[in-house]
Amino acid sequence: MKRLQMATPVLLVAFLTARGFAQPAPAAPEPAPAGLGTGAAGQPAPDPAAAQPGTEPTVPPPPAAPPGTGRPPQPPAPAESSKPGAAPGPGQVTAKWSMTIYGFAEVDMMRDSTQSFTDSPGNGLIIRSDGGTRLAYGLGRTQTTARNSRLGVRLSAPEFEGMKASGNVEMDFMGNQPAVSEASFVNNGTFRIRAAYAKLETDVVDVLAGQSYFLFGHGPFFFPMSIWFFGMPNQAFGRTQQFRLSKTIKSEAANIEIGVSAQRPPQRDSEIPDFQGGVKIGVNSWKGVHTGGSGYPALDPLTVAISGTTRQFRVNEFAVTPATTHSASGWGVSLDAMLPVIPATAKNKGNALTVTGSFTTGTGYSDLLGGLSGGAAFPNLPPAMMGGAPIPFTAANIDPGIVQYDAMGNLRTLNWRTFMAGIQYYLPPNGRLTVGANYTQGDSDNITEGLTALGGVFKRSQFFEAVALGDITPAVRAGVAWQRIWQTRGDEMKTVNSRLELSVYFFF
Repeated sequence: MKRLQMATPVLLVAFLTARGFAQPAPAAPEPAPAGLGTGAAGQPAPDPAAAQPGTEPTVPPPPAAPPGTGRPPQPPAPAESSKPGAAPGPGQVTAKWSMTIYGFAEVDMMRDSTQSFTDSPGNGLIIRSDGGTRLAYGLGRTQTTARNSRLGVRLSAPEFEGMKASGNVEMDFMGNQPAVSEASFVNNGTFRIRAAYAKLETDVVDVLAGQSYFLFGHGPFFFPMSIWFFGMPNQAFGRTQQFRLSKTIKSEAANIEIGVSAQRPPQRDSEIPDFQGGVKIGVNSWKGVHTGGSGYPALDPLTVAISGTTRQFRVNEFAVTPATTHSASGWGVSLDAMLPVIPATAKNKGNALTVTGSFTTGTGYSDLLGGLSGGAAFPNLPPAMMGGAPIPFTAANIDPGIVQYDAMGNLRTLNWRTFMAGIQYYLPPNGRLTVGANYTQGDSDNITEGLTALGGVFKRSQFFEAVALGDITPAVRAGVAWQRIWQTRGDEMKTVNSRLELSVYFFF
C-alpha cells in the first residue's frame, strides 16, 4: 500500500506532462543586457522579486501565441531588464509609466513520516524519538496549503537625465500568524512583504534600496531546482532591507558583476549594519538551462561567484539584571557555481544537463542560512540559592542561534560549515519534463561546547531531495518530490523525517 501511495503523484505528473511532449517547449527568451540584478553575462538574473518560488517559483515567460488561440499576449519585459538609452531632449516625450502585475496560485500536499513540522520545515528540529515526543516521532502527518501563492507589482518610471527608476512590491501569504486553530492556520494565511525596493540604474553605478535577497550567496541566481519551500536546510537564503551598489563590466568573453551592500544588522543593539560584498563572473560562450526553485527555466551562462559578510555583536551580559555587555565579531564566505554540463539553446532544452553548487563557512552568520540555529538557545542562569530552580535568561538582546553563552557565562559565536550540490536534467525531446536531485549538509564544531544539555541541539543536518517538474500547459506546472532530513543531536541521537510532496502552479 505504501508503494502505491508514493507512486500515485509520480504517475499523475508523468501522465499530464507526457501529453505535451509532442509540443515544443516554451522558448526562454534571450534577455537584453541588464544592470543591477542581471546575470553575469548580461542575462537577467532571476528578478529578486519574482525569481523564486516557495521554493519560490519564478514568473514564467509566457510564450507568444498565434492569433485565435485565446491566450493573453506576452507581458512586457521587467523594468530592470535593460539599461536606459539616451536621455530625451527638451520637450520630447519618449516613455510613459509602465506596470506589470504578476504572480502565481500554488497548492501543495505533503506527507511527513513524523509530526515535527508544519508546511515549511526550514532548518527546524526533528522531534526526538524518546521521552514525551516518542509517540509523535512514530506517527505521520499529512498537510495541504495554498499559502505560498504570490502577487507582485513591478513599476517603471520614464527615463530622466539618463537615469532609469523602477520599483517592485511582492507579497505572499506565508506571514507570521498568532496561535490559532489548525484550520485557521492553513486556510487564512497572513499576507506579508517578500520584496519592496526602489532601483536606480545609471551608466556609472546601479543602486537598490529596500527589501530584497541577500547579496551573500547571490540569491536567487544560484538556487537549485526544487519544490521544497526555500530556504531548504543548510542553504544560503533570505531577504532583508538593504542599500546596495553594483556595477556590471561587460565584454564579449565574460561579464563581471561587483556589488557591495549595507544591510539590516543581525542585532539592532550592535548599532553596526551587516556589510556584504560579492563578485559574480559569467562566461558568455557557454550557456545552459537553469531552473531556480520550481519556476520556469532560463538560459544562463556558466557562472561562478564569491561573496562575504562581516558583522559585529554587542550582547547583554549573562545575568538576571545585566550591568554591562560583551562584544563579538562574525564573518562568512560563500562560494557558488552554476555549471551547464550539457549546454542548451533557448529553442531546445531537451537533453540539457546543469549542476549547481554552494559552499559556505564562517561564524556568527547562521541567520544568513535560512535561520539555521541548530536549536541553540541561551541556557538558564544558575539558581539564586542552593537547591533552587534555574532562572531563565530573559535579558538576551539578540535572536538565538547566532551567538551563545555557555553554562559558565562565556560568549561565543557559533561556527557553521555548509555545502549544497544539485543536478537538473531536461528530458528529450523538448525538456518539458525535468528531473533532478539535491543534497545539502551543515556542520557545527562548537555548538555543544560548554553546554550541559546536549540533546536539545543538533550539530549536523543533512538533506536529500529527488524531484520531477513538468509543464502541463505554458501556464501550468506540476511537481512531485521525495525529501528526507537527517539530524544528529549533541548527544549523538539521530532523527529522520521523510516527506512526499505534490505541488501544482498556475502562473500569470
